[in-house]
Amino acid sequence: MFAATPPGFKNAPISKLFITITVSASIISSIAGIKHYFFLQLVPHIWGWGQWWRLIVWEFVYLNESEVLFASLLVYNLRVIERMLGSRKYASMLILSYAFTFLLAPCILFLLKIVPSYSANYLPPGPTPIIFAALALYHDMIPSVYKFRISSASPSTESAESQSSSSSEPSSSTSHTITLSDKIFVYILSVQVALAQMPGSLICAFTGWLVGVLWTREVLPGRNWRIPEWWWERTRTQGMASLSAFGTGHGMAGANTETAGAATGGGGEGGQTAPTNTAATQGRGFGSQILDTFRGNF
Repeated sequence: MFAATPPGFKNAPISKLFITITVSASIISSIAGIKHYFFLQLVPHIWGWGQWWRLIVWEFVYLNESEVLFASLLVYNLRVIERMLGSRKYASMLILSYAFTFLLAPCILFLLKIVPSYSANYLPPGPTPIIFAALALYHDMIPSVYKFRISSASPSTESAESQSSSSSEPSSSTSHTITLSDKIFVYILSVQVALAQMPGSLICAFTGWLVGVLWTREVLPGRNWRIPEWWWERTRTQGMASLSAFGTGHGMAGANTETAGAATGGGGEGGQTAPTNTAATQGRGFGSQILDTFRGNF
C-alpha cells in the first residue's frame, strides 16, 4: 500500500533512531508533565518573557498521540531516501534542515503576524519541518513504482454511450478520470501532519518543504556539509557495541533463568524438568517491541 520498499529498517538506522526518539520523547514528556515547555508563542514567550530557549527545543516533541502516529508512519515510509543517500548524508541533511527551520518558521510566523488580518501566534511543537524537508527529497528523487486510475461515470453517461453505439451521432462523455501513483499514500500521511494544528502546522510544513527544495536544487547554504567522518564512525561503533552488550546481557539473563529452573528440578517425573525454549525466555527490549510495530508491510 505504501512505498514499495523492503520492509523493516535494514540499511536505515537513522530512520529507526528518528522514530524511536519521536515516540520516546513524547511519552517521557507526557509522563514528566513538561509538554508545556515545548510549544512556541511569539507573545508572550519571546517578546514578553524573553524565553529564547524555546526556539531551540520546539521541534523536539509532539504534543498529541495522533501527530506521533502519523509522523512516525511518514518517517518510516521516507526511509527509502536514507537507503539512497546513505545514512551519514541523510543524517547530515536532517541536522542541516533543523539548523534552518528552527529559526525560519518563527520568522515566517512573525512576518505573517504583521499582516492586520492574520492573528496567528502559535507554532505547534514537533519535528514537522524536518520531516517535510525529507518529504521534498522524496518528491524530487524517488520515482513512482506504479500508477492507477480512479474514474467516475454517471448513469446518463452509460446510457448515452449505449445510444451512441447504435447511432452514428457522437455523444459527449461526462466521466472524470484521475491518474494517481503509489506515492499518493505517503502524501496522504503528509497532509494529515500538515493540517494537524492549523495554521501553525501548515507554516511548519511549508518551511520544511522550502528547505528541502533548496537542498535538492543545491542552493541551500551549507548544503555540502557532512557530519565529520571520524565522529560518525566512532558514534556508530559505540552504538553498535551498546546494542550488542544490551542483547548479550538479556541473553545471559535468559540463560541464567533456564539454568536455575533446571537446577531446582521440579514438576516432571523423576525430578526431570521439561525443556524450556531459550528464545522465549530471552528478554526483549522495550524499544524493540515498539519498533516491531513498524516492521512488515503496511
